[in-house]
Amino acid sequence: MSEYQLADQFLYESSLKGEPSISVSKGKRMVQVPDVNQGSYQSGIISIDAATSLQGAKGFASLKDAYLTLPYIVSMKNTGAGTFGAINRYCTALKAGVFNIIDSMTVELNGQTIITESDFKLYWNNIRAMTEWSISDLNKHGADAFMSADDWQSMSFSSATTSLSGDGFTNNFSNCTATLGTVPTEASLKENNGFISRIYSNPQLTGNIDASGNYTGGVNAYNWITQRSSVASTIAAQNGKGAFVVNTAPVAGSVLGVWHHMLKIRLVDLHPIFKELDLIGNPQLKLRLKVNSGYCDIAVTTTGLTLASTTMTSGNTVPVMLASADSANALAGCNTASTTVRLAFGPLQNNITTLAQAGQYLPFTTARLNIPFYDIANPLPIVSQPVKNVKYLDCYAQYFRGKAGTGALSSAQQNATFNLQLSGSWKNIKYVCLVPYSETSSGHFANSSANGVEQFQSPFDSAPWTCQAGSSIRSFQVQVGNDNVFSKTLDYDFEAWNDEFKKLGAINGGLTHEISNGLIDFQKWQTIQRIMVADCSRITNPDVPQSVIVSGVNACCQGTNCLILVVYERDLSVDRLTGEIHHWT
Repeated sequence: MSEYQLADQFLYESSLKGEPSISVSKGKRMVQVPDVNQGSYQSGIISIDAATSLQGAKGFASLKDAYLTLPYIVSMKNTGAGTFGAINRYCTALKAGVFNIIDSMTVELNGQTIITESDFKLYWNNIRAMTEWSISDLNKHGADAFMSADDWQSMSFSSATTSLSGDGFTNNFSNCTATLGTVPTEASLKENNGFISRIYSNPQLTGNIDASGNYTGGVNAYNWITQRSSVASTIAAQNGKGAFVVNTAPVAGSVLGVWHHMLKIRLVDLHPIFKELDLIGNPQLKLRLKVNSGYCDIAVTTTGLTLASTTMTSGNTVPVMLASADSANALAGCNTASTTVRLAFGPLQNNITTLAQAGQYLPFTTARLNIPFYDIANPLPIVSQPVKNVKYLDCYAQYFRGKAGTGALSSAQQNATFNLQLSGSWKNIKYVCLVPYSETSSGHFANSSANGVEQFQSPFDSAPWTCQAGSSIRSFQVQVGNDNVFSKTLDYDFEAWNDEFKKLGAINGGLTHEISNGLIDFQKWQTIQRIMVADCSRITNPDVPQSVIVSGVNACCQGTNCLILVVYERDLSVDRLTGEIHHWT
């Protein structure tokens, strides 16, 4: 096939082609299904029952276009006796990918549980976004999806002594004027552009609050004449923009600020099964979502920030990052004395902000599922063949702690071997991923009380979008059944990248360079996203369950916790007229 075409040839062929008249649908409407929590969100569990709400609904629902609207509250409070300066709306940002707000979910269709809830399973969505999103996706949907890939240049590490950016791995540097590589060790000083982009996606400043979090007045948003202080909060609530409110004169024990996010989460970003559920009459869908909620306590001194503890009331991930307090960063100058700051987060409320307080700035105080319904002009093709057979990918996750070394060794390689037997077997395995995270039982965080807090539970770290910085897994091998995936173990970065990771989710397997997708380049993969991938599709069996063993050597100077993701293919048959499930595996 020729890859070369003259411009005048294209012009000539397009002039000969007629455009047919297309009329597929004669109407569209958006249906909103609220949750059934009845105002109770302390547990972090949100249930949505579309099967009951939409029983007998007219038209065809497109779950492929459906999305959640979820009010999510992030709050900061000075919980200590010292003073902490006034903050601004740039002091926090959600971590890359709004889907990281959701820890796990259960999907039920026609009374059958199709997708089961499991810890760490949805971390797969990070890999899907890394490999499936394109730059044009990022430009169009990046702001509402809080999707902007973190940079490796600002990733740093501080453990033995506290730092102004925090302790452990930090990736929250936003100083655009810093000079890169001014010291012999080449300490990372460059800003994290992904973090900065997500900061700008924060809701606008609309009002002031007092020490108890109560509304005390309006603020002129952006200093625009169209957003005066008397109407800024009303406009934000009416348009569902979200709102940031700040305490301009904080004292010890006072609330510093509250970010009221109005998040839009597409179902296709939560699981690929929704890509196949495009037009269904009478959608019998039920969702059970476990939303990440909890709080981080941060010890503050004039010389830095340290993580004191992280408490998760629901889920496993801290989905919020706190900005650095270094010079020219968002928190610079706030740490004027020794105190303690609490960063709390949760759906519609959190440990600091109540539902009633948050309701002053939100257009509604429920989570909602928004589903478009189409009135098809000619439904005969669907009526004549109502059963749709689909294939989709699903994921199994298992987290291994301390199996590839523990703690940190600064003077010697660990060279800890690991051999991980997964507790299960699967048919039609497509690929297996090893995602390395820091083993934090010792030598990771400066505060000993934070030892054992996972890397993705730090508000200074960009995990789970990134993983253990500088990971060095060698002699990597995956065994499916009794067959090795690789004829020789994987040792070199170029073969792990070029032969396995680069082609994952890529258009035409990454062979067609003229059209490309994916957000991770070789440099990012080598430094902060060294996820090991094994393509198992050549040796997998579609009919016989097969076991999986993952082995290798951790050659870096820190112990590694290993998250293993097994991605396999499943089948589903759904009646597009009734929403009934005829078959699934």
